[in-house]
Amino acid sequence: MSRLHHDWGVASAIIALALSTARALEPIPVPITALAFSPDGLALVSNGSRRVDIRSVHDGSVRSHFPCDLPKISAIAFQPRGNILAVAGGEPAVRGEVRLFDWRTQTVAQRLTNPEDLATSVRFNTSGTLLGVGSANHSASVWRTAPGSTNFTKIFTLTGHAGPVLAIAFSPIGRTIVTGSADRSIKVWSTEDGRLLRTFSHHLECVNALVFRPQAASGDEAFPVACASASDDRTVRIWQPEIGRMVRIIRQHRAPAFALVYAPDGLSLFSAGKEGRIRRFDAESDTLFYEGSASSDWIYALAVSPDGSKLASGDWSGAVLIRDLRGDK
Repeated sequence: MSRLHHDWGVASAIIALALSTARALEPIPVPITALAFSPDGLALVSNGSRRVDIRSVHDGSVRSHFPCDLPKISAIAFQPRGNILAVAGGEPAVRGEVRLFDWRTQTVAQRLTNPEDLATSVRFNTSGTLLGVGSANHSASVWRTAPGSTNFTKIFTLTGHAGPVLAIAFSPIGRTIVTGSADRSIKVWSTEDGRLLRTFSHHLECVNALVFRPQAASGDEAFPVACASASDDRTVRIWQPEIGRMVRIIRQHRAPAFALVYAPDGLSLFSAGKEGRIRRFDAESDTLFYEGSASSDWIYALAVSPDGSKLASGDWSGAVLIRDLRGDK
């Protein structure tokens, strides 16, 4: 073998080793289970591998990140008109935690711990003064902060579900909290004292997601308070929780539905799930405006930008897709 060939062989081996090492150092993609646009619409935030990823709102690529040393991140939520990012997660069957980050400095301002099980969901009320946390230990907790403060104090615990609480949401008019569970039920609670008001048992499988329709500027008369739920039973259901009424059932899914989000104007509802398809429905009916493939894998998270121009989806493979909604109905 000539010296030239020998040197080239050594160089090739070194290059191959370097590339292999570089690939080993790259973070392994994790399923996207949490997505949220920042209140100013300038950033898209998702869960990462023991970190929070900050993504481009144009193409979904990761631009930066900061550490969040939780084995699993289940959900994230921004405080409306505030500077707090809540990140929920933990270790299943071991512990749960919600970390409240100062969004400006990306440092932890407070930790809300649950020593029993994973924190599965997190949501602020419209004023940002209440924080709801769902847990795999079959309960949910509600925390309150004073205006201008960043410190949250637990005010009550919601108990009564027979399975993990997978979703939590606050009514936009502030009177009720709604929780959805793997026990197939939806429960409605008073925000005043945590009292159970009613239970819906219409779903046939796990309730995976809950979202309230945004309150219209014209008032409640034009837009009654409505809440949508998504389930493993392949349906999305629309409710009026405060009067105890199921409004209708959307049966156009052919597999479990995992994620829901309303457009900011409240005129349409987006859903996605195991099929890897995104659907856009008229919020006043089950009329389908749009349906299209967004992934070859299961979609677990959806988010709409504050101005309603972009829809982000995240799937089990770790991919994030941005869809431009301008021009869509």
